[in-house]
Amino acid sequence: MSQRQTIRCVTINTHRGRGPKLPYLLAQVSVDEAERIELLHDTRAYTYYIAEWLHQHREQYDVVGLQEVFNGILGIGDLVYRKYRQRDHYRVIAGYRSVIAHGVGFAGFRYENLMLSQLQKIGQVQINYLLPGKIAFLAACGFTLVPFVFNGQVIWVGNTHLHPFNPRDREAQARGIANELKKHGDVPIIFMGDFNTVPPGCRVTGFPAGDNDVNSYKNDKTFDILTDAGLQLIKHEDSEQFYTYPTGLPNRTLDYILYTHHWEVENYHVIKEFLFSDHYPVFGEFRLKD
Repeated sequence: MSQRQTIRCVTINTHRGRGPKLPYLLAQVSVDEAERIELLHDTRAYTYYIAEWLHQHREQYDVVGLQEVFNGILGIGDLVYRKYRQRDHYRVIAGYRSVIAHGVGFAGFRYENLMLSQLQKIGQVQINYLLPGKIAFLAACGFTLVPFVFNGQVIWVGNTHLHPFNPRDREAQARGIANELKKHGDVPIIFMGDFNTVPPGCRVTGFPAGDNDVNSYKNDKTFDILTDAGLQLIKHEDSEQFYTYPTGLPNRTLDYILYTHHWEVENYHVIKEFLFSDHYPVFGEFRLKD
């Protein structure tokens, strides 16, 4: 995999292993498919499903960004419910070369952003950064930035989960990311995650399914800030082809893979067959320019 000419990335909001929002997923399926989905949902084993899906596809992805990985209540972890934490499912079952964890949330309710990689990580270097603007005045957001060796060159890969409701807080978080990126100068960067905002020029309200989010996206400058820092995103249309949320009845794009000018985009799409979360994953394949 290290000899590939392109790097293949996927970003997945895991919804803390709770699975998709069932009414949306069942809205447009046959009776037999609905029964299968409901039986799978009853097992409450979505963390295992995601980890096993990653294991089955591990030869296809060099780097995986996971957001909203549940890591416990009051410091106890989901050992209360089962033997292993969600992080361990992704670490052991998925079978990637390295796992980089960043704890976010707050003391009473912990979750993590994880990065899984088949690439060679450079020593112990990694940047885990908590961002301003807490969710419900309690839960912190953050991002991870890690250097890897790709075809003999150092590249940096990031993973984040930004504020879901407040565009001003989200912009402050984007500025925190931008400030860190600028410190690294002109280097190849790929930056994945759930940015919790819609693409420039797309609808900002009036969504028929999912969270109402009436004021979540209006006049949001998050992408302006990240673009000024050197990150690019592909042109998104306001169409189902690009929608990542909610699974079953998608109507908006919240998940992205951004990149610096060093990369050419070979492939970029939403993985609609993945039904283990309330977000669809996004896949991106990038080639370093000469």
